[in-house]
Amino acid sequence: MNRTDVLDRALLAFWRFGYDGCSMAELVEATGVQRQSLYNAFQDKQGLFVAVLNRYEQLLKESLTPLLRDDAELPELRQYMEGVLQLQADRDVGGCLLVQTSFGVGVSDPRVRSVVEAGASAIRACFADLIRRSVASGRLSREVVPEACADYLFAVLNGLSALARTGAKKDHVSGVLAHTFATLGVAQSKTPMGGG
Repeated sequence: MNRTDVLDRALLAFWRFGYDGCSMAELVEATGVQRQSLYNAFQDKQGLFVAVLNRYEQLLKESLTPLLRDDAELPELRQYMEGVLQLQADRDVGGCLLVQTSFGVGVSDPRVRSVVEAGASAIRACFADLIRRSVASGRLSREVVPEACADYLFAVLNGLSALARTGAKKDHVSGVLAHTFATLGVAQSKTPMGGG
């Protein structure tokens, strides 16, 4: 088994149970790698977790690729958010691993804090670039501030993860997401496509 496979297995364990909820024995079981081999490769549990977060950040950035296209706008952003929520449901995880980690004691480690902040910033920057294109194309009002709108949608996405995790049905979560994008569209109706 190669390093990437080990990290992906450990990632799912940390994602489901959190840093504190994963003992080394559980990580051995999840990865299929003996304890000493994990120590040899990652030094300790914290070292493994940092490596997992770096792997998660890499996967996160890969998942944003469709939003980086020049023609990607609000429909693609909504599709991305729906996909994130579905992935979390399929994997039985409580939300974004970076967000979960930000609430844990392990975030005091500068290596962890760095990955958490860099990953979250990458998401919001990608959202902001897409929103900027939607403003330029007339889908959104020129009054929309891309960075603020991106922060809002980042908060909505993570709030929807919490909503789903606390018992809301899938159609209810989808309805809230639809309402969110309909609300963004209200700004468009206030400014004609021709501007002014």
